[in-house]
Amino acid sequence: MRAAIAGVFGGVAAGVAVSLAMSLGRRASVLHKTLVEHAEDWGSRRRHALPHRSKWNLDVGAGQPHRSIRGVRIRPRSVRECGPALPAWLLGAIYGSGLYVNNIVGMAPLIQLTEGEQNVPAPVRAERFGLHLLYGIVTGIVTDRLAEASG
Repeated sequence: MRAAIAGVFGGVAAGVAVSLAMSLGRRASVLHKTLVEHAEDWGSRRRHALPHRSKWNLDVGAGQPHRSIRGVRIRPRSVRECGPALPAWLLGAIYGSGLYVNNIVGMAPLIQLTEGEQNVPAPVRAERFGLHLLYGIVTGIVTDRLAEASG
C-alpha cells in the first residue's frame, strides 16, 4: 500500500478511536467539554461564535504525515551500533505529542480558536494531550501495519 494511503487509513482509524474514547469518556463523566465546545463557548463570549464542523478531514489529513516520519531513522556511526528502529506506537506517541504542541498550544490561540492552554484547567490540558497521544499511537500502529502488510 502506498505510504500516503496507509497514512490516510491510519488517520481515519485514529479519528474513530478518539471519537469513541471521547464519547465513552463523556458518558462516564470522566471527560470535560470537547475542544470544539470550549472554542464555541469562548468564541461566543468574544461575540463571534464558531460554527460546529466535522473534524474528519483534519483526522484524515493529519494521519498522512505520520507515514512520512515513520521512515526517518537515526543513523549510527557503524553497523555494530545498529539497534532496532523505534516501534510504531512510540513514533505515534511522538507524533501525537507534536500535533498537540503545534496545533493546540501553538496554532489554536494564534487563530483565536482557544484562549490558550495556559488559561484552561490542568485536567482539561491533560485530556487534550491524552487524546492527541491516542490519536498518534493509533495512527502509528495502523499506518505501520498497513504498510507492512502491503510489503
